[in-house]
Amino acid sequence: MKRSVNAVLSLSAAAALLCLGAPADATTAVLLSREELVRKSATVARVTVGKSYTTESEDGRSIVTRTELRVTQPLKGGADSGGPKVILLEQIGGTYNGKTQRVLGDASLSQGEDAVVFLRPGDKGRWHFTALAMSVYHVDTKGLARRSLEGLHLVRRNGGALVPTHTPAEEIEPVESLMTDVVRLAGVK
Repeated sequence: MKRSVNAVLSLSAAAALLCLGAPADATTAVLLSREELVRKSATVARVTVGKSYTTESEDGRSIVTRTELRVTQPLKGGADSGGPKVILLEQIGGTYNGKTQRVLGDASLSQGEDAVVFLRPGDKGRWHFTALAMSVYHVDTKGLARRSLEGLHLVRRNGGALVPTHTPAEEIEPVESLMTDVVRLAGVK
């Protein structure tokens, strides 16, 4: 009995710590290094964003947006290794039948956009971002890649605890450098 009370008190204290200083309009997520992001992703690819549509999930509990991603350059687990040439990305959120649902801190994509994405497989051949907005590098017309971590309150692991951390200043880098680094981290020959 004493153990379960201590466990509940510890969990409550940890939850309170995470809430202290956390923005009201943010999702708390563990900050992943690029190496961790590559390791946790089944597929990493440079893509062109295609059409998207919003509907209800199969169980009717949430709104989902599904977006076609055309792989232009596989970096890990991609089309050159038997992976898909077109990926159907599924994200919770969108507007459907007059109702809107959104996940703060999730990445946003626009049709026609050039991006490097980090993905994990889902059900029925659909894919999901590995770590919300941390999973997308938007590529501009000059070939520069950057992430937008807006809506994320980041924490880091410190032993067994999660500790709030500042949102790192996102580096802008040439997309070729980003892709070379991803391939190196993935161990692709």
